[in-house]
Amino acid sequence: MTVLLRNTFRAWIDCVPGAPPKLIMIGDVRVPANGWQARLTRRSPQGINPKILILDVNAQEPSGEARQEITTIPLRYEESPPQDEYGQVMIANGKGEIVVHVGRTH
Repeated sequence: MTVLLRNTFRAWIDCVPGAPPKLIMIGDVRVPANGWQARLTRRSPQGINPKILILDVNAQEPSGEARQEITTIPLRYEESPPQDEYGQVMIANGKGEIVVHVGRTH
């Protein structure tokens, strides 16, 4: 059971001179116990709007005993170069979703 921490999610295109552009997406999820693992993966197939990248939170419970302690896991997704001119990224965890706008850095 993961909870998306809405205010932690950010997405931007990093346009550093001399390097290809890179989409970077960061954010945190909260899980109910130690030992969980979580990562962002690109949804396949994507939705009908190519300007909105859809990422799923894939979380795995620990195998074996885990201390029941709410834990925050930082997530990061990178795509270089971005496969489209994304304006938004949607993050979904099966129970809910959030949408963030994609910024740019130079």
